[in-house]
Amino acid sequence: MSQHKDCFVRNSKFIFRQVVDEMILVPLYKDVGDMDAIFTLNEVGAFLWNRLERPITVAELMTDILDFFDVKPEEVAADLQEFLRAMEECGAIQRR
Repeated sequence: MSQHKDCFVRNSKFIFRQVVDEMILVPLYKDVGDMDAIFTLNEVGAFLWNRLERPITVAELMTDILDFFDVKPEEVAADLQEFLRAMEECGAIQRR
């Protein structure tokens, strides 16, 4: 994954909801009873989901995380790549 050139955007066929203290993504095209189709996001995941409303590069996402959270760049890079890989694999985000 090229960190500076790839853009990602969320798939409009997923909805994001906060249910009590949990933030979840639910695909509109799956059976609602299929619990494997529901994804729970942590605080950073929810933050990234909001940023993915428009096409955004990996570098921009990194900057946003570093500006908003008290974390070190080396801690963020691998976690961000893993988040994007998992979200792309399940179809929640799309590469542009």
